[in-house]
Amino acid sequence: KLSSFGARDFHDMDYEFKALVNWTGDRPEQEVRSLLKDIEAEHGKKKIPNVNPFGLPNRLWNFLIDKLELGDAMIWQNLGKKNINRLVHLLTNDEYQVQGKTTFKEEFVTCGGISLLDVDMKTMESRKSPDLYFAGEVLDIDGVTGGFNFQAAWTTGYIAGKLK
Repeated sequence: KLSSFGARDFHDMDYEFKALVNWTGDRPEQEVRSLLKDIEAEHGKKKIPNVNPFGLPNRLWNFLIDKLELGDAMIWQNLGKKNINRLVHLLTNDEYQVQGKTTFKEEFVTCGGISLLDVDMKTMESRKSPDLYFAGEVLDIDGVTGGFNFQAAWTTGYIAGKLK
């Protein structure tokens, strides 16, 4: 669903680009490094998979640990400066190469259509062609899949249908 916000940009790039993910939100590397050192000091004897920072889902945390090949048995105090730096970089700059779309139906995004600037939103009447009304997915409304497009269609249809 996140891809719906970048659908036009992805299309313009022909679905070929690098995606950088900061799994900690907007935390910079220095802050993440400091937090990991605090975890190392407080939970040094615990296994890395058992202390999950930043509220990440456990499966994601374990995936990231596996990606660094740290091993399930490694404990925080044995992580060392090099691996802390690798973990900081992965958590704040995880890179994925996007190469095209899949054929799965769940990745569709609806966007495009008549510009909302060309429509009187109080009546849904065209500003360019009087007595022509628009509603639903013919309008350039990007909704996250899951009911938002339906709501936009119902609401704009209701507004357009209120004519006297």
